Amino acid sequence: MIIEEGAIKIIAPHVNQRGPGKIEGVFYNRDMVFNRDTSIFLLHNIPIRNALDALAATGVRGIRIAKELKIDVSINDRNPKAYELIKKNVQLNKVNAEILNRDANSIMAERRFDYVDVDPFGTPVPYIDMALRSGKIIGISATDTATLSGTTSKIERRYLAKILKNPGNHELGIRILLAYIARMAARFDRGIVPLLSYWRGHAYRVYIRIRRGPGMANKSLSKVKNTEFGGPLWTGSIHDLEFLRSAEIPESIDEKEFEKYLTLWKNEKFFMYYEIPEICSTLHISQPPILKIISGLREVGYEAYRTHFSPQGIKTNAPSDYLQRVLSTLLR
Repeated sequence: MIIEEGAIKIIAPHVNQRGPGKIEGVFYNRDMVFNRDTSIFLLHNIPIRNALDALAATGVRGIRIAKELKIDVSINDRNPKAYELIKKNVQLNKVNAEILNRDANSIMAERRFDYVDVDPFGTPVPYIDMALRSGKIIGISATDTATLSGTTSKIERRYLAKILKNPGNHELGIRILLAYIARMAARFDRGIVPLLSYWRGHAYRVYIRIRRGPGMANKSLSKVKNTEFGGPLWTGSIHDLEFLRSAEIPESIDEKEFEKYLTLWKNEKFFMYYEIPEICSTLHISQPPILKIISGLREVGYEAYRTHFSPQGIKTNAPSDYLQRVLSTLLR
């Protein structure tokens, strides 16, 4: 089957429509188009010389980077069938790319890249150490969202963390992942600066700039804390807001779809969010419209914004008791 995505076409022997997939062999995951769009968005706005697509499968991400951004790309998959398919897809799109058939960690241990992309099936934990040493900027996917959000017992074993309260489990999942990466980076005297972090469907995705030196490692670790929700959590910003506010959406991405998320990301400046239905349930009151709540908070001088983590969530610097007061006032 020939699939069109962005500015390229690829051969895909198996197509998975939704979720991380149960298909055996090399497959194309249609549900991850947005995930790959974010890579194009990021690299369109941060000039780099070279990139590694470490776990490439069909090669779609690496080929898009090469074709749409004119960046030198190394595309790797240790599966021999994937390797042969990548060669065909590179030829189909008439791009120049280094095609590798190796273990991803061995490549990352030996070589350095401006950008390293790690998009595994399941947890990224086995690849994080080497990605931190190989890339100046790294993009990491995690499809073990049930583990990271605390709905399975694996979180303590896999990410060395606990979740105690769970009002906003997907933001907690992102912050658990960032905290884990920050702690692993500190072992190599490296710090992290999150550029963009989000949840969509079955996957978490984080983009991180790596900063070298003990001082940067210590600065990152100062943002990793235990909180009332559990931890260790990343308590700093999950996005580089200055970067997002100046970034442009490239032509190869669906602008209407992407702009919705970008608008939300630009305003996600506070730690955690309030899940309004949960608060209203606790107070035994009906829920006012979200926009009305935001307006009510702003009228009295607080900042308040919607969040991509929940259509019924609000990020605000208002304390919880004041938010409850506003909710009750709006129903009078």
